[in-house]
Amino acid sequence: MDRETTLNADLQLATPKLPQLNCDCRASIIQSGSLPSWHNLLQAVAQATKALLTNSDRITAINQALAVLGQATAAHQVYIYEYHAHPINGELAFSCRFEWVRSDIISQHHNPVLQNLSHSEFDLQEWHQRLTAGYSLSAIARTLPQPQKQFLEFLQVQSILLVPIPVENQIWGFIGFSDCHSERQWSQDEQAASIAMAAAVGSTMYGQMSDVLYNERQLQRQLAESEERFRLMVEGSEQVFFYIYDNAHVFEYVSPSVQAVLGYTPQELVGNVCHLIIHESSQTLTAEATQALLMGKSVDTFAISALHKDGRLLVLEITETPVMRKGQVVGIQGFGRDITDRHQTLEKLKAIAKRDRLLRRMGERIRTSLDLQTILNTTVAEVREFLQADRVYIVNTKTRDSDSVVTAESVAANYRSIREWTLTSKIHEEALHSYFNPRVIYVVNDTSTKADLPPVIAQDFLNFQMRAIVGVPIMVDDQFYGLLVVNQCAKPREWQHFEIDLLEEFSTPVAIAIQQAKLYQELQCLNTQLEQQVEKRTQELQQKYSELEELQNIKDEFLHAFSHDLRTPIMGILLVMKNFQSLSNGEPVTISAPILERVIQSSERQLKLIESLLEAHSSDVKGLTIQQLPLPLNSFTQAIIKDLEPLLAKHQATISNQISVHLPLVTADSLHLRRVFENLITNALNHNPPELHLILNATVENGMMRCTIADNGVGIDLEICERLFDRYIKGRRSQSTGIGLGLYLCQQIISAHRGEIGVISEPNVGAKFWFTLPLANPFLDL
Repeated sequence: MDRETTLNADLQLATPKLPQLNCDCRASIIQSGSLPSWHNLLQAVAQATKALLTNSDRITAINQALAVLGQATAAHQVYIYEYHAHPINGELAFSCRFEWVRSDIISQHHNPVLQNLSHSEFDLQEWHQRLTAGYSLSAIARTLPQPQKQFLEFLQVQSILLVPIPVENQIWGFIGFSDCHSERQWSQDEQAASIAMAAAVGSTMYGQMSDVLYNERQLQRQLAESEERFRLMVEGSEQVFFYIYDNAHVFEYVSPSVQAVLGYTPQELVGNVCHLIIHESSQTLTAEATQALLMGKSVDTFAISALHKDGRLLVLEITETPVMRKGQVVGIQGFGRDITDRHQTLEKLKAIAKRDRLLRRMGERIRTSLDLQTILNTTVAEVREFLQADRVYIVNTKTRDSDSVVTAESVAANYRSIREWTLTSKIHEEALHSYFNPRVIYVVNDTSTKADLPPVIAQDFLNFQMRAIVGVPIMVDDQFYGLLVVNQCAKPREWQHFEIDLLEEFSTPVAIAIQQAKLYQELQCLNTQLEQQVEKRTQELQQKYSELEELQNIKDEFLHAFSHDLRTPIMGILLVMKNFQSLSNGEPVTISAPILERVIQSSERQLKLIESLLEAHSSDVKGLTIQQLPLPLNSFTQAIIKDLEPLLAKHQATISNQISVHLPLVTADSLHLRRVFENLITNALNHNPPELHLILNATVENGMMRCTIADNGVGIDLEICERLFDRYIKGRRSQSTGIGLGLYLCQQIISAHRGEIGVISEPNVGAKFWFTLPLANPFLDL
């Protein structure tokens, strides 16, 4: 028999017998005027059917089909419900399986009321009878009986259309359409389209049910195969599988692997209580877990100590779950595995981790603290706690003072302190030095069995109850410093390798701490010496500063003397040259006019240089003294331009004064301000080729008068602009022979007026010098 025939037979058995579908829908059709066209409905049915036939994912296909129908019919909701038996009382019920809703409508797909809803709850038997008879159903909620009306009002629906879904000539469920906003009359075309769609959905449901039945048979075969594999796995596993019956805690089943793990055969354990193999230390834990499982609770995996048949103690990891039948716990099933080796390894790893933490903490203390005594005291206390020893101490063999031989100690309360120990004689000291090798770890598990002990040392062991000893040398700068010693006083002790290794590792940071303390002492001495040197150097610097002040005074005197001594002869030369110049018009002289002119210019430049040098120095030391008075800029600058006309003509330059006569007055020292304008204009003429054009302008900005002098010359490089107002700085293309004091003096003058000065320039474009001056009336509203 092929799969299709088998599935058809299974479907006949699985589907309840229902009446045949009757497609005569005329009795339920209510005419309507403004509904979708028949053409659109047919097109929607075709699209929905195509989605059902072409999409391999039936759930996605049905959802797509519902969306197409909802949009074509302009319905607010389209849904599919399935008829089935109620899971509790067996009554006929229906549940929402698929739903499409418009974006402004609340979905009811996950509403618990619409799952396993019995027909009797809202008196819906009449709906079921009509649908199972093969008829569609349309209704207005307002006109229905009260229970049905309440049901639709609960769903916020005013009008519905329900169409039965046939599956193999039986009614599987129904497809429905809802209008939530109006009492809609469903057209005959819409009902016909819905019936066609219901048939297509029914075909899809049949295919889905066929797959379900086929998959169930496949699952049954796979389950049988899985059970056989599980049985073979249990019997061949190294883990012990078991089943405990009810409250009696009796083994009902134990897998054969128990013999390899615990030494018992399954027959020896089945029928006996589980406590037979559980060590007394784990019986309370096991009883609590069993009680929780019998109450239906879950229990995490836990470890117990179990007894091997030969008496050995094992560690088993137990995983258990309750066995449920009809909602009741009837037993416990689980498995256990031997983790003894893993447990021992974990214990060793824990010890190593604890050791590493101790070492890290000690290293951190050494890095962050210089208190050696605190470091050593904490170290011996932590070592004693980790090793569970009775006494741990550090011995300093470099000292001869008996009070400082033991530098740190941690001892249990019921034993003597090793600080009470003293050297009794020279023989005692020699015996200690000869017996203990400074570069060898000294290990004694039982001092009572040590026959080669010198009598004085044996007496020390007896006096301080040293039953077991480990001594590790401490080396500082490759020199023997002392010992890190551990004593067991209560009884002999078999020292483990990892314990000795721990002490050896601890000796290194102890040595580092001791060395660090030694270096700190040396550093303190160096700091003291350094402070003395700093104090000495400070005194020397103070003396040098006094000498520099004296040199500054000498420089001031020199500048004044220089300007005074040089001014007189230069002025004399200037007067003589001017006299020669005047005589050349009437009487012959031995000097030519050009030579005389150059002499005069040279003398004037030297005199101006001297005056600038003196004034610059004076402004640095004493500051400029200015007398600020109200001043009109337009007439003031016009007078300056008039005075500079010969110089402008000489350089073939032109100047445009755009300073408005309507600007407010500024407060300034006219003499010093004239020097600023003259210096800036002269600077522009001297640093640019002939035919230069200059523009003077002024505006009020932020309560200050901003003056500008712009030219169309060669401009100034950026690196020069940044230092242009420093003393002795000249432009790169300077044609003057001065030493760069003009712009520096401009800056000094503007600063004395509480203003600012600067330059904006771009090479080969020109330069614009600007400065600000205070207004005579700063509160003037322009």
